[in-house]
Amino acid sequence: MPPLPHPSGPPGRTVPVGAALPAGLLLTMLIGIAADRCSAQAPGGRVAEASPRQADEAAVRAAAQAYLDALGRGDGQALAAMWTVDGDIVDDDGRVMNGRETVAATVPTDAAARPKFDLRETSLRFLSTDVALEDGEVQVTPPGSTTVHTGHFTALWVRQSGAWKLAGLRESRIDGSADAPKLADLAWMLGDWTVVDEPTGRQPAAADGGGPGGGNERPAMEVSVRWDEGRAFLVREMKIVRSTPAGPSSTAHITQRIGWDPLSRQLRSWSFSSDGGHAESTWTREGDTWIARATAVMPDGSQTSSLNLYTYDGVDRYTWRSLPTHVGGEHLPQVTMTMVRKKGGDGK
Repeated sequence: MPPLPHPSGPPGRTVPVGAALPAGLLLTMLIGIAADRCSAQAPGGRVAEASPRQADEAAVRAAAQAYLDALGRGDGQALAAMWTVDGDIVDDDGRVMNGRETVAATVPTDAAARPKFDLRETSLRFLSTDVALEDGEVQVTPPGSTTVHTGHFTALWVRQSGAWKLAGLRESRIDGSADAPKLADLAWMLGDWTVVDEPTGRQPAAADGGGPGGGNERPAMEVSVRWDEGRAFLVREMKIVRSTPAGPSSTAHITQRIGWDPLSRQLRSWSFSSDGGHAESTWTREGDTWIARATAVMPDGSQTSSLNLYTYDGVDRYTWRSLPTHVGGEHLPQVTMTMVRKKGGDGK
């Protein structure tokens, strides 16, 4: 999620972004450039002649604005062209992704799927004539959420053939862990579940705790959740059967373990699919909704990411929405389904 980095507007400005939401830390979607005026004012209101350094600063700001404009259009090819060939993104979990390949899948999304960004502080300094380093702090509000996430980013800009391009992005999370959710808060998942509403658009993929993905047919899905022997993990076993008009049905089995990660001090999950795919997710909570930011590796080696929302009704039903953010070179639609707990299957 791989993430989708982009530049922003002036400090303190809230920026709605017309791109899909990333997995991994949401903050990686922002590279901020302060929108100062390109020319300095001399005493008496006279416009002073710009120095070479001022001209470079203006050029970096112009590149950032062009990047933001392309992101607003959902123009993945234009975004990719503004990265160096080997430029990379390292998210808050230490995952390394190629920047150009990651943003190339960007497409327009509706307003409900757009996060909002509020740039707090940025600084820009030149390491050499052709290399600039930007540091900043940003607040991100996910779509449909009121929870604000805070983080820090460092972006590396380099000049190649006269144009400023992104060569690297590093991020870290500033959010505290005092109010971090506990594994026991997910005990409502215990039991046996089945689908009552059909998903829309695609079969769920391993990245969102589902199957291999890629189909539009209605799959039959069964989920069983229990504690492991030491009650250190919740174990989710998923079985997905998809029928195809042209041939026999296919079955996928996914095993997922959800537990507290003492290294990141967050709830995380690890999923393994019978087709060879695997995924990792970070879980946060907002009211009755759990948000799992997932990244996955598919059997063919491609990477996917998604934002998964589980909204529990407090009794025996929950709604699951999966918002894909990057699926190789393909951008898949959202999926929504409702799960109900089977009678007598509380899993406790």
